[in-house]
Amino acid sequence: MFDRIIHSLGVVFLCLLLTAPGSPACAAKPLSAAEPPAGPLGRYADVLQESGVRLGPDEVMTRLRRGEGAMPPRPAPDFGIGARPVWLHWRVENTATQAQIRRLTLETPWIDEVDVYVLQNGAVQAHWQTGDSLPQRQRPIAGLGFAFDLRLEPGTSEVLLRAASDDPMLLPTTLRAVDTAGDSHRWAHYSHGFVYGYLLALIAYNLLLYTGLRKRSHLLYALYLAAFILMNLGYTGHGYAWLWPDYPGVQRYVILLSMVLFGVAGLQFAARFLDLARHAPRLRQALQFLSAGALLAVITAATTGHQAATAWIAFGFVVLFAMVMLLLGALAVRHGYTGARFFLGAAVAGMSGTLASSLSVWGLIPFSEWTYRAVELGMLADATLLALAIAHRFRQDQQERVRAEHLARTDPLTRLPNRRAFREQAEAILSTAMRRERDITLIMIDIDHFKQLNDTWGHVRGDEALAALGQVLLAAARRGDVAARWGGEEFVLLLPETNQQQAVALAERLRNKISLIRLRCGDAEIPLSASFGVAQRRKETSLDALIDSADKLLYRAKQLGRDRVVADSGEKPEAHAGTTP
Repeated sequence: MFDRIIHSLGVVFLCLLLTAPGSPACAAKPLSAAEPPAGPLGRYADVLQESGVRLGPDEVMTRLRRGEGAMPPRPAPDFGIGARPVWLHWRVENTATQAQIRRLTLETPWIDEVDVYVLQNGAVQAHWQTGDSLPQRQRPIAGLGFAFDLRLEPGTSEVLLRAASDDPMLLPTTLRAVDTAGDSHRWAHYSHGFVYGYLLALIAYNLLLYTGLRKRSHLLYALYLAAFILMNLGYTGHGYAWLWPDYPGVQRYVILLSMVLFGVAGLQFAARFLDLARHAPRLRQALQFLSAGALLAVITAATTGHQAATAWIAFGFVVLFAMVMLLLGALAVRHGYTGARFFLGAAVAGMSGTLASSLSVWGLIPFSEWTYRAVELGMLADATLLALAIAHRFRQDQQERVRAEHLARTDPLTRLPNRRAFREQAEAILSTAMRRERDITLIMIDIDHFKQLNDTWGHVRGDEALAALGQVLLAAARRGDVAARWGGEEFVLLLPETNQQQAVALAERLRNKISLIRLRCGDAEIPLSASFGVAQRRKETSLDALIDSADKLLYRAKQLGRDRVVADSGEKPEAHAGTTP
């Protein structure tokens, strides 16, 4: 412990000695041109911020020698939004006997003004002036960020970089051999290509779904992804390099405007996907006001030329958007909305990535490639989970439609098809039988004295009678037969590949089973019976004609005393007690 104290005091004494009049400042350690560090150069830099008057390289070096510089606390220096212009200074030592070429790269592409100077023996050997306020073609090396090939003569060279911007002043710089820098850029292109390809595939898929289904949630989701791609193209520099290289005014504001568009599209998609208009109309209205306010504010700030204000609005809204999406996901899970868990997972992933990238650019958390590109990783997870949520919602909607169609075609009391469903199935079966000249028979069934049963024992017993007869028909119907509740106490049974004799035999079995049913009301037993009309297709050419023939035979059975089967070749009376003939 004592040794550490002595060592610390010695370092302090050395710095005081070096900063005495006529001595150089206690500066960062020099860089080696032969083996430059792999990561950002902030630890090797001296930093000097202008106070209002633009400085030149000579004045900067003079102030640094007087000890007015400071060492940045992080490898990637950050100074926040609207910071004063900043100078970074490095000493680079070339111990070789000949000059070496090294590439200095500033990774952030949105810095408005960038000046780089190389000095040796106090004289400026090289100077480059660029920035995203100038067209892409004026950059020394075209690309995503800013790159400069420095010629470092033997001995010690001084490298100065001046940056000025109303956007977040984040200055991650690297020094590499030219071939190594090219490998790094290729990896960046490949990884971004994967991100764009994945998201574009999702956009195309959802646009196709919207075209076919006309569900607006698919369109809003595609716009949400498209806004993210635009934002990513802006802040990675791909847009300036590929799409608008001659329009620095576009580059100046496209990142900030697309950030707000991204958030607005996300909120609109969330409101539509969660159906807030029905579940939470006030919350939906609040989101509409938030979206409109953010758009109005950022457009006003941008059109009036207040770049720093535009940046504050854009970054603040994106952070707020991430938090609101998380809140919406939590509320959706709490209330059990369809796909809510997928939506919450997507919100957590998106929020984590957005906050990490925003806070690293703001300078509130350490900058690294992972924190800088966290929004891309978060968005990939977000897009995947939202795609799963949409697929889950799509399946749920399909199931609901199938369920609704089934309910619309099924009698809820007997679980038999209703008249509509019977007609749809019977028409096709009858058409096939007629075309192939095959036998087909139809049986009409009516519960005897059903009105009296309802009046005497109540509608509950009447419903039980209908349900019981429905169960008898369901159990007796063969595969291919169509049994249905025709209406009231009437039922119908269509029998393809069945002649009249076979149909009469089946009707007798059904009549006997029904006569054995006993409904209970307290201690009382209520017997059931039914009348049957059996019609085989002969001259009939339509389903209605066949039904009409069976209905007339059913009426004849009721006239003859009920509880019997009547076919179109004559009557066949049966005993009322359910005995076989």
